[in-house]
Amino acid sequence: MAVVCIDAGAGSTASIGAGLLEDASQFLTSPSGRFLLFSSDGSAPAAARVRRALAGSLLADLSLDDREESKTLESVKRIADAAIEAGVRRDDAFVAVGGGVVSDIVGFAAAIVLRGVAWNAVPTTTGSMTDAAIGGKTGVDTAAGKNLVGAFHPPRTILIDPTTLETLSDRDYRAGLVEGFKAAWIADSELADRSEKRIDALLAREADALLDLIAGAVAVKAAIVSADLREGDRRRLLNFGHTLGHAFEAAGGYRDLKHGEAVAWGIAAALPISARRAALHPGESQRVRNALARLGPFPAPDRDPRRLASFLARDKKATARGLAGIVLERIGRARVEEAIPIEEWLESAAATVIADR
Repeated sequence: MAVVCIDAGAGSTASIGAGLLEDASQFLTSPSGRFLLFSSDGSAPAAARVRRALAGSLLADLSLDDREESKTLESVKRIADAAIEAGVRRDDAFVAVGGGVVSDIVGFAAAIVLRGVAWNAVPTTTGSMTDAAIGGKTGVDTAAGKNLVGAFHPPRTILIDPTTLETLSDRDYRAGLVEGFKAAWIADSELADRSEKRIDALLAREADALLDLIAGAVAVKAAIVSADLREGDRRRLLNFGHTLGHAFEAAGGYRDLKHGEAVAWGIAAALPISARRAALHPGESQRVRNALARLGPFPAPDRDPRRLASFLARDKKATARGLAGIVLERIGRARVEEAIPIEEWLESAAATVIADR
């Protein structure tokens, strides 16, 4: 088992290991000892294991839709209503079992119910294990774009058991791996090198390779978040691939692309910008493309410049000078580029390809 501490406000602890859900009660925390369980439709086996572990201490047990289209204020209201109806107190704790959508909406509900109750994350997808459940960003999408309404509210405990991935679809599994590679590419060249060499093992869901990538990605995010909880500066590095990725996702109505697939296209589009603005070596750019190609193939995004421009203009990082983005200087080192004109993003979106596998 690996344990990663995250210095985020009250502090979070991520415990990572196969079979940990059987002892979930030893890891999940609640000041009162009482829990409210919220799980996705697709995480029923994992939720059942948590339910057994917390038997006798559950106030509420609600199943949620885990599609991106359900990441709305209405879903948060449903969670809040269920908690209040169950008699939640400020010393109780939520438990979110599922992918990134579930951790985002349950964490946001925990941030606002009674002006804040504790919560625990039990991620069950590769994307949530390597990124979404770590760091305390919570929120919902709106018609104008992704994650525009939310709060910083870190979970007390993150319990990662890779055996929950056994029932994950191949498409979701592959898409989520992109976030793990993203973490390596921005901040851990050794993890990137190991993971690129073990892509076949990762795609075969071999335990050693998977645990190495998950633990490494969690460590990268934990270090960055601990230094910058509220995204004042360094935490923005975690948005590598997300500037255009979020726009691609929104342009497809949050239906055409999985989040990780959109991020893959966003990373590919950031590579030529990185070459121009950060002197990224062509060989390293090709390494990233090759890895993305092997993790895919991913569905092509909507590249309509008018649609993309409208979403880019509403991005949280937009200013009068342009749109801040993350560029790679080399594998393992990234930086924030403060003002990239939207036109430059659109040009890159139009020209971006991910090579065939």
